[in-house]
Amino acid sequence: MSLSSNIKDGLKDAICRPIGTYACEYTSSAALGKNCQAGILISIAARGHYFRVDRTAERVLRFFHSSPGTGTRLAAISLASLPDFEQAYLSFSWTPEEVTLYCSPRGIKSEMLMATGAKSPISFRIAQDGTVHQIGDEANQVANIRIYRDGQSLLAPTALETWASTLQAIEILWTGKSEMGLSFEVVQANATLSILVTGLESYGKTRLLELETEGIPGNWSELFLAFASKAMRESNRLEEIRAEATANSESIFVAVVKFANINFQNYGDIKRAYRSAYGIKLGEVGVDSQTLSELQTLIGYRHRIVHISPLLTMLNQDRVPPEEPVFANHQLADLSVACFNNVVEALHKATLMLRPPSSM
Repeated sequence: MSLSSNIKDGLKDAICRPIGTYACEYTSSAALGKNCQAGILISIAARGHYFRVDRTAERVLRFFHSSPGTGTRLAAISLASLPDFEQAYLSFSWTPEEVTLYCSPRGIKSEMLMATGAKSPISFRIAQDGTVHQIGDEANQVANIRIYRDGQSLLAPTALETWASTLQAIEILWTGKSEMGLSFEVVQANATLSILVTGLESYGKTRLLELETEGIPGNWSELFLAFASKAMRESNRLEEIRAEATANSESIFVAVVKFANINFQNYGDIKRAYRSAYGIKLGEVGVDSQTLSELQTLIGYRHRIVHISPLLTMLNQDRVPPEEPVFANHQLADLSVACFNNVVEALHKATLMLRPPSSM
């Protein structure tokens, strides 16, 4: 199928949004017939989004939709039981929760066919240079792909992928065995806290930046005001950043994030960054205040581990009494994983609820 430039441009604009629908009358005996070869019908990349429709050798029509925030989802309809036909009404819809494919064959007796998508074994990602990369397939699962060119990053894991790697690393850590007894458990627990804070840092920064590629513009002026000193706010620095970014064909939002030097290991910085850039308030993402308080406490424990000793056994020794002792052990590690994961999942869900200004 050959799409006109106008249709391609319209489709690019449509798919670079978290919710959308696209419908068309599709004609191709080579794609819809019984004896045709496998091939790609539609392939459109728009910033971080990818939209693909193809047909397999088994006569399965597949609709892939990919974005950094949702990953790649697949909806598939088998045409194997149908007679030859060459025209069909096709409709595709996508939301953060699901993707749907509709196919209504023309010229033959058939009801409307429909499939709801699920997580795809094949992933598609868009690199910084706009190229599309397929990652893995039905038989081979691949994760954490990184591509560099001349020392510059072209493709890196998404925020969700970095967080999944964080949890996987902790699972691997706790499969370790040692004859050192309690000391080894202390090291495992303290390493767990360090990994969690590093994972939160990576997730927080990556998600803040990748939202722009999903068609959700970050408020760069408010972000600047939230992190700039009084002298910077009263100067012409924001206009200079904007001009430099424009001259370098760089996103103004990305340039302001670099300027702000946000510490994503700091709860206060994360809170300010998401509130100023996207209006997301951590206290209103569906996590109770006790969990948010625990998160801050656990981040503080991690800083003590890093600056005092990875063998630190009592993590709140400086506050005992009046506090009860908190020891580095497996129980604390499990609590920490649950706490961090609850916050990340709630924050991610809140980002998926964001809409471009024109669609509000």
